[in-house]
Amino acid sequence: MKTIGLMVFACILCCSFFTKVHGQSSKLEGYHVGIVQPILSVNRGDAQYFYQNEIYTIGFPIGLTFKMGTSVKFDLEMVPFFKPNVDLQRPYEINLLFHPGLLFPLGSAWTFGTRLAFETAGSFGITALINKGFNMGGDRVFFVEMVFPGRWGPDKNAAYTQSLAFHFGIGF
Repeated sequence: MKTIGLMVFACILCCSFFTKVHGQSSKLEGYHVGIVQPILSVNRGDAQYFYQNEIYTIGFPIGLTFKMGTSVKFDLEMVPFFKPNVDLQRPYEINLLFHPGLLFPLGSAWTFGTRLAFETAGSFGITALINKGFNMGGDRVFFVEMVFPGRWGPDKNAAYTQSLAFHFGIGF
């Protein structure tokens, strides 16, 4: 519970910090909801795929995007992850990912981004992403995003883990 409280505090701090950048006010540009499915995870040369029970998990990202100027956006994303377990003692696990980052529009509805990652399970790291948006009319955009999460921890001797995931969502 203490970790979730710290994440909420960090979220409020980030929002208040990014309301003014270089003397200019940033403004809320929109929000998004989606679903993220990790596909592949590699740790110490051992690859595991999404259909294996050890790594299967699914996430539900929710984010706010702030326009910081013409060439950069700040995106504050929270992702609850659900992991079903085969173990009858603990049938599922819930993990929350605090995922703030910068997005760089590339033109033609393409965006490159980089995020920091802090998980309630104790892992931390960075995430690179590339996404393509498709206008649905009005203010709605369907997007497909390829995500490259890299994580350390939570164990002291845990090695770096690189993953590949796909994020599908709708932005408003």
